[in-house]
Amino acid sequence: MSTHEYDDNMRADNEFIKGDLSFLVKGNKCRLLDGRRTTGYIEKYDEDSAMFRWKITKYEDKGKHWDLPAESVTKFQFEKESEQLSDNEVNIIKEKIKKYKENLYIKAKESEKIKTEAVIAEREKEIKKWLKDNSMFFKSNKKLNFDSKEGPSSLTEDLTEYMKLKGLYDIERKTAEIMVLNPKSGEWIKGMEIMLGEMGLVSYKGKIPRTKGIFTGLGSKNKRYKYLVHRLAFVRAYFNLLKIKEIVIYRGMSNEKDWKVIPRTFLYCTLSYDVAKDFSDFNRESKYRTSYIIKMTCSAKKLFMTYIETQALNRQYKEAEAILLYDRKITI
Repeated sequence: MSTHEYDDNMRADNEFIKGDLSFLVKGNKCRLLDGRRTTGYIEKYDEDSAMFRWKITKYEDKGKHWDLPAESVTKFQFEKESEQLSDNEVNIIKEKIKKYKENLYIKAKESEKIKTEAVIAEREKEIKKWLKDNSMFFKSNKKLNFDSKEGPSSLTEDLTEYMKLKGLYDIERKTAEIMVLNPKSGEWIKGMEIMLGEMGLVSYKGKIPRTKGIFTGLGSKNKRYKYLVHRLAFVRAYFNLLKIKEIVIYRGMSNEKDWKVIPRTFLYCTLSYDVAKDFSDFNRESKYRTSYIIKMTCSAKKLFMTYIETQALNRQYKEAEAILLYDRKITI
């Protein structure tokens, strides 16, 4: 995948052991079963949430970490000399996991969607006026270049200034950074997904929260609601001012497992066909069992976050990302 760093001399899978709960020992080295076999180690395990922290030691995110449910350890492979927990310690973790296995389904109600869309429409009007009066991007009379893999800095600065004005910058920064790193790391994005379900925009189908304080402080429901409304309205506002109603997006995927349709709130796509191709591998002899690349034309109103206005999507990765609110009509 030329879009990302890659090690052509990575070690073979048979040099490792497939992960299970017994390997959740601080310091154990392991690597993710992604296409690049990204390396890292278990930094810590949290007993209350039954989650572990995986510290990344290779590629673009070196030095950063993911916080994952204990059962996700099966998505890693460990060094053969790794330490292992006792059977009793493993059973304690299993009991904790059972506590969080309960499913949560929040159906997006049409009545709530109508209310939310009305609020977004009002914020969009306000933002359009603000952009006309304050936007450095619009004052420059520049046009969007969808062939570029980097968004205009003036528009990312506009978003930053607007979010600071509304007291939402800390939420914007945290949300965008986790979206880039891994939306499944921790439960910050899960909190956003639950809110979008309650707002009637996208049904939530997943597990109950397992971390304390998911809806307190910066992540309170009131603040999340305000952020989501303003976030969606900002993207709609600048596309509206540019008189762009639809955009062409692509999505590519390769997986070592069989085809599987999963419930989701966000759909990660790209505006670059080349990036989508890098995520797809159609070689008959490759390790991937499934792969696809698709092109879609979508309404700008479905966009939640893109590299065009989001600084965090223009740093280490140049994926020309567009993150959409998922539509049940799309079965990916």
